[in-house]
Amino acid sequence: MSESKETKLLTCPIRGELSATALAKDGVTPSEESRRIDFIHFLLKRKYPKDHIAVETVVIKKLGESGRNKLRADVIVFECPRVDVEGEEISERLKKAILVAEIKRDSKSSKSGVNSQLKPALAQIPRLDALGVYWDDINRILFTKAMESIEGVDQIAISEDDIANLPKFGSKYKQELITIEKLAPPTNLVGLLFGIANIMRSHGINDESLRYRETVKLILARYCDERNAKSSESKELSLQVLSGKDPDFSKRVSGIYKTAAARYSRAKTLFSPKPGSELPERTLREVVKHIQGVDFTAASNETMQQVFMSFVPSVFKKALDQYFTPIGLIETMVDLCRIGPNDTIVDPAMGTADFLTAAMEYRNSQGDDDIVQRVFGADCDEKAYDLAVVNMILNKDGQSNLECIDSIENHDKWKDSINVALCNPPFGERSVEKRPEVLRNYDLGHVWEQSEKGEWIKTSSTLAKQQLGILFIERCFKALAEGGRIAIILPEGFLCTKSYGYVREWIRTHTRIVALVELPRRIFTKSDADLRGNIVVLQKLSDENLAQCVKADYPIYTDIIRKVGFKMGAGFSPTIARDPKTGLELRDESNSVVIESDFVETQRRFSGYLEKVKVYSEDVTNQADWSRWRGARYSQISQHSNLDMKPRRLSVRAIENINKIRSSDHLKLSEIADILDKKFDISEDPSANLRLVEGIDIRAVEGLVTPQFPQRAWEIVERKQKNVYQLKNRDIVVGLVRPERRNIGLLLDPGSDIVGSPDGVAVVRIREEYTEELGQLWLFQALRKEQVRLQLWTESGGTSYGKLTHDNIGYVLLSKPGAEELKLEKASAEAWAQSVSNLYTAWSSVGTDRDRFPIINSPIFGLEPVDEPWDQE
Repeated sequence: MSESKETKLLTCPIRGELSATALAKDGVTPSEESRRIDFIHFLLKRKYPKDHIAVETVVIKKLGESGRNKLRADVIVFECPRVDVEGEEISERLKKAILVAEIKRDSKSSKSGVNSQLKPALAQIPRLDALGVYWDDINRILFTKAMESIEGVDQIAISEDDIANLPKFGSKYKQELITIEKLAPPTNLVGLLFGIANIMRSHGINDESLRYRETVKLILARYCDERNAKSSESKELSLQVLSGKDPDFSKRVSGIYKTAAARYSRAKTLFSPKPGSELPERTLREVVKHIQGVDFTAASNETMQQVFMSFVPSVFKKALDQYFTPIGLIETMVDLCRIGPNDTIVDPAMGTADFLTAAMEYRNSQGDDDIVQRVFGADCDEKAYDLAVVNMILNKDGQSNLECIDSIENHDKWKDSINVALCNPPFGERSVEKRPEVLRNYDLGHVWEQSEKGEWIKTSSTLAKQQLGILFIERCFKALAEGGRIAIILPEGFLCTKSYGYVREWIRTHTRIVALVELPRRIFTKSDADLRGNIVVLQKLSDENLAQCVKADYPIYTDIIRKVGFKMGAGFSPTIARDPKTGLELRDESNSVVIESDFVETQRRFSGYLEKVKVYSEDVTNQADWSRWRGARYSQISQHSNLDMKPRRLSVRAIENINKIRSSDHLKLSEIADILDKKFDISEDPSANLRLVEGIDIRAVEGLVTPQFPQRAWEIVERKQKNVYQLKNRDIVVGLVRPERRNIGLLLDPGSDIVGSPDGVAVVRIREEYTEELGQLWLFQALRKEQVRLQLWTESGGTSYGKLTHDNIGYVLLSKPGAEELKLEKASAEAWAQSVSNLYTAWSSVGTDRDRFPIINSPIFGLEPVDEPWDQE
């Protein structure tokens, strides 16, 4: 971004594009400015002319004792173009003002905003027909003026009304029934609904479950109300409080609740045994008034997920954490499948049906009204099923084909009939299938064995148990018609761990691998799943078409997601993109905050891949532009000794890194060096003083290994393990965990008391026959290079942190330098090692060992008691 160019943060219909500098001068945060812009858009919809609207206008001067203060109005509308009054005195300008508005960023300051700012400003406008508006993220209130006689004295009284009754420009205000076209979309629907719960609490309703159940019922009743209003001639809404006593309120509201109970009869927890509201009429009137001007059907899918997560769990006395899948991830998986106008969709492990609601939103946005008839889902958990029903209803449909069944047991349901399967299955050793009669229906429910050549072969024996996460891969496949797509979340272990090689064998021989997308490790911590997940997109083809794709070595899309749009493990609050120069929030064309996420960019890149590779076209073997593909291909999985399918190993950068090394003279590490595997048992001499080296003892930046202070062998055995490596001076130590951090260090210590933990480090020593030509120090320098770091990171695997094996390290390729370059590299490495050794020797002579002992943050380190406090005789 150019420093001389100001970042455009907001676009105002009146003032145009606002820059960071303009906002700072204005003294208003982007959030409050965006509220102001939202209100201006609302005025424009009501046909208020743009040139009649003024922003940040002084309505009173010389306030306070010093007379230096001013009262400003956020927005003022004049009966004439604002340029006609710009040169006039304030008192003259106010005579032509017809509306004044006070805007706040949030509802915290609503009382002071109304009483200290809006009402005084409205009182300064002499016209009796002038209107006032208060507007924040939750409250939208219209204020009107009228003459009232109080004890025989005429006074101006200010009254409140719903913002929906703001008249169009040129029309006179009158309180009337709210119609569907007057509704405004919510800015903060969750906050609005919590306001309903607070109203109930203030009325003495202390049962949280009842408050939230009534809130959800009110939403569903409102959905029916808005549908009815759209199809009626009057367009009037039933859920509103009319002026005066409104004697028909209870009858009107009761009728719409009965309609909702009938329409959403499957939501038995909500509408049974009482289909209507359980609130007292006085409370019901106040909560209806609170929401009567809001357009609920305009709320986005993401907003409704927030509502669902916030209110529904208490109704069902069930936590939703185990079902949590971030909305950005869900929308990306839906997008990667490219659901078409005639496609059917299924989630056989639907949980709360978030994938299905996202699929409906995706198709609804393209005008597909029939999508609700083509969505199917199942879950064997009754509470999950109930939650799914309510989630679908909240997302504007309650009639989808959801069933409370065990879809693993019902393996033939939807057989060969579905176009898209979306799934985030349960994982872990506790989520297993043990029934032999069920397991025998799945290839992946059988025992697989490896031949002498390393090929995986299915046997006729069934497993004693199998993880459900693995069975759901095949379950989705069984449901698909030819050409159908699967988007499923799988832990990294399934894609790279040796023991799951048979899973990868089944995937590559039964499906076309379309896409592999790595997710950050902590994305599922809200569901207590601290694993590294991956999006895997597969396609079901005929045997003939699949064979043709394999023969042509088909391309595979890979990507890595790092920014997910929320803070993982820190309350899951949104991460908002900011202007790098000022730190102010960035906004899109509609002035909504821009969420900092990689998901949208992944969708964009995948679209380019589809356009070039033609994956989902009828001719799936179309090879247009395949020759220009720089990314992964099928052979890079099938020819790998472990059938490794990790996205980072197959990323463009990883592939280009390996290809560049192979294009010139290079060496394989295992051919020139040994990776130590000999260990010795330290428990045989428990009193020995030893210095341990673990992964944390590698100083990644400096490339040094710093052994821990001496401890007894029995302490190491008790805390770690008894079998360790014997380390020697100039050993290369490789940290096995988090190799992306370049955890490679050199031990520069001649001591014979240093041992290494095999669980945390590997030890590399150059072979004797290469010592003179290459040398240990050159090898250390070569292993520290970026081309090696990338290899170690892309080869590492595991369910949680990436972890290396000895094989991973041995496969590393090193560029072999020419004779002159090799000589220079060896000399520089030797000079560095000697200087570090000299530094260590000098440091060792300063003070005593006790002076250098590291103190950890623990209460056990402090003043030590003497053996005997008494004076000795």
